[in-house]
Amino acid sequence: MDAPIEITFRRFEPNDRIRAKIDELIGQLEKYEGQIISGRVVIDGQNRRGLKTVVSIRVELNYPGGSALGRREADLPQPAGQRGFDNALTEAFHTAAEQLRSHFAKVRPQETNQLEHQPVHGRIGRLNKDVRNGFVEIPDGASLFFSEAVLQGDFDALAVGEEVLVTQAEAESPYGPQASMVKPISPLT
Repeated sequence: MDAPIEITFRRFEPNDRIRAKIDELIGQLEKYEGQIISGRVVIDGQNRRGLKTVVSIRVELNYPGGSALGRREADLPQPAGQRGFDNALTEAFHTAAEQLRSHFAKVRPQETNQLEHQPVHGRIGRLNKDVRNGFVEIPDGASLFFSEAVLQGDFDALAVGEEVLVTQAEAESPYGPQASMVKPISPLT
């Protein structure tokens, strides 16, 4: 990664495994190349509770016009070994990276955002007439869940294999990707 990421340890002595884990997580930020202008990882052994040290983890990623921040705490040592520390470190990086991803998703050109949610052709792959929902198969191989609520037409008239126009919703359903609109394509007469 070209952007400088400063790593600071305060009141905490890291081992080689911890340094390697931090380097691995920084390496995963490569997909944000050119968007991150600087960053900082601070691991602070804040205080002690008995024989345990409470470690505060702070990951700050700066981009033009703002910054993303992930914070977590972990107790060391733990009965499970380093797993608690690794999880806290990974979650701090993930939180900051998710804020970064969210920021750049909002500043994308509006035309790109609109194109992603345009109707595409698909076929009814499965129907469940009892609970009035089903799945639409789209050309990229995905199956989109839909319920009668998003159908523009008569549910009882649908058949497996029928062509439809479908728009993918931004949010997923408990069944995976879902449709925000399904409209049967009438055959030409």
